[in-house]
Amino acid sequence: MSKLLEPGYEGDSELTFALQSEFHKGFPLENLRPLLTSGNLHTQAAAAFLVAEISPRLSFNMNCVVAEIADLLDSKIAGIRFDAIEALLGCTTPADGAILGGVMLRLDDEHPGVRWRVTQFIRFAERWQLRLAVENAAALRPESAFPILLKAHGQHFKATTKGVRWLLDHPDALVRRFGGAVAVRPRYVVDEQFLAMAEGSDDAEVREIAASCYHSHLTPIYAVWSSALSRKGASSA
Repeated sequence: MSKLLEPGYEGDSELTFALQSEFHKGFPLENLRPLLTSGNLHTQAAAAFLVAEISPRLSFNMNCVVAEIADLLDSKIAGIRFDAIEALLGCTTPADGAILGGVMLRLDDEHPGVRWRVTQFIRFAERWQLRLAVENAAALRPESAFPILLKAHGQHFKATTKGVRWLLDHPDALVRRFGGAVAVRPRYVVDEQFLAMAEGSDDAEVREIAASCYHSHLTPIYAVWSSALSRKGASSA
């Protein structure tokens, strides 16, 4: 900790990995706070990496520093913003609506890697997280396209072919990105028609979202592919 907090710290991956190991062994997560709030960008980057990489069984306990992690969403370093978004997926609660809204705002980030990280947030967010993220983003930036997402997503959004197509064909790129992420959200039955629509989009970024997720290891092991059900139904008939 003291080495990472030195004013002249310029990054040391071995130290960062060693500290990660200590957190896994029970080093209090509150000790992340001085790292997250350091004025040294190298220290902030190490802290962002740590909060993104701490194992799922510990991630919810990081809610004690959720405000400090959220502050990293405004970092001038894209990698720090990227890691903060990943961490906030696991440590936010229903009381963190404004923070979730801040995550969703990064769907319009200047850096494509950060935008992609938000699409992964949209993929794996719990329904309440996604609802709060959309609602708060619309409230935080009412003059933007985010209120369109609120109108499309609504309180009880259910993906349909018509709804996903509307999102994917929207003239605003932000709405199309959201549509691409919604199309590849894990489901008990993976609707390959949604995936095909995203893959066939005229928007290169939407096609990349689909390509990076299609049949990936991130698809839940319990998922059933719609084509498999179709083949089973046909053979039964």
